[in-house]
Amino acid sequence: MRCAFRLLAAFPFVCASAVLAASAWPVPAAAERYVKQAVADNLALQAQALDVGTARARLSATQGARQPKLDFIARYSVADGGRTIDVPAGDLINPAYSTLNSLLAAAGRPAGFPHVDNLSIPLLREREQETKLRLTAPVFNAELTRWAASRRFGVESATAQNAAARRELRLGVLTAYYTVLRTQSAEQILTSATDLTAEALRTARALFAVDKTTEDRVLRAEADDLAVKQQLAEAVRDRLTALAAFNALLHRPLDTAVESPAAAELASITAALLTAEPGAAPVPESREELAALRAAASEAAEAEAAIRARRRPTLSFVADGGIQGSAYRTGHGANYAQASLVGEFNLWDGRLRASEIDAARSLRRKVDLRLETVREQLAVELRAATGELAAARAAYPAAERRTAAATRAFEIISARDREGLANQLAFLDARQTVTSARLNLELTRLRLWTAAARVDRALAATPLE
Repeated sequence: MRCAFRLLAAFPFVCASAVLAASAWPVPAAAERYVKQAVADNLALQAQALDVGTARARLSATQGARQPKLDFIARYSVADGGRTIDVPAGDLINPAYSTLNSLLAAAGRPAGFPHVDNLSIPLLREREQETKLRLTAPVFNAELTRWAASRRFGVESATAQNAAARRELRLGVLTAYYTVLRTQSAEQILTSATDLTAEALRTARALFAVDKTTEDRVLRAEADDLAVKQQLAEAVRDRLTALAAFNALLHRPLDTAVESPAAAELASITAALLTAEPGAAPVPESREELAALRAAASEAAEAEAAIRARRRPTLSFVADGGIQGSAYRTGHGANYAQASLVGEFNLWDGRLRASEIDAARSLRRKVDLRLETVREQLAVELRAATGELAAARAAYPAAERRTAAATRAFEIISARDREGLANQLAFLDARQTVTSARLNLELTRLRLWTAAARVDRALAATPLE
């Protein structure tokens, strides 16, 4: 707790504990705004978020398959030929009718019984229509229930993967932002150094013009000035490259300028990072990569259970209602309704189900192995991040003292040089030393900040909005 109080005193806008597993490491306010902008505008993250939408659509489709379904079905058929049902009605009735007619004729009465033809009834009507509404509702289907559970885990996995991508994007934005700050500082330091070398070259040329020095001093000053200008050109190149990479993450014009933190904020953040300790915390199980793989393992297990559930019978309710006949009409003889309970049980599928179970089992095992592998990789990542942070924290005070010593030495040499008491080589060496020390200090500062961002990433410390 004492460490937390020291951190609060150093950086009042951030609350951190000794083992920062539940709160964020301090970052510049501008960097936080850039992170939010990147989350909103980054193209890669938007593409990754589509996977969540796809997973939700699959879940909705599976849940929809468990709901009642209403279909409108219409059929109109024209037929010719086909099988018939022959009924020998004439052969059966005509002999009796003939006898009765003979008796009537003998009695002097007219024949009253007609001749009956044999019947031939076609099984296919020449014209036939059927128009109906069909309601289908699953009553019991264990496979659909398991698939719905699998799809829900799929949504959880995709959501966790999206959160991991957001956290990785945060680290990328912070790292790129710190790189821009470092290159900007390097350019400013080298620009200041060019002023010193230009003045030294001007002085050397003036002294040489009045025969107060030799030509070699002018050449050495010129060489030093050209060396710094070359470094400055490379620093400008590095700044433009870093700026383009940073702006690409935010999906904005590559030459857009960035906001730099104030000196007071730089100092407070650096002080906070020098006092905060990550401790020996293990990899948190809340890491989104682990949550995604755990959900993926459950998804695979439920998919396997869904395939196994095909062995169980299914029961559905089917109801039809409409009209049928040779013409479109309603009323008696045309309207009809029918309701059924349909049970289905597969007896043999050519080992299709067994093969799919083997594939699902292999996939589940693959996800389990991936989970263990990623857990080990994250442990290595955390160890490397904390090691880098410890090294940066140890190096920063030395870099500060080195810069202070080099600056003071250069001030002394400069004062002596103005009085004509300093050796040119000593002056050039002091200038190079102070420039190198200032560049190293900025590099070490941003190395400290980047290491802290990596520890924050490894501990999943900063809550995602």
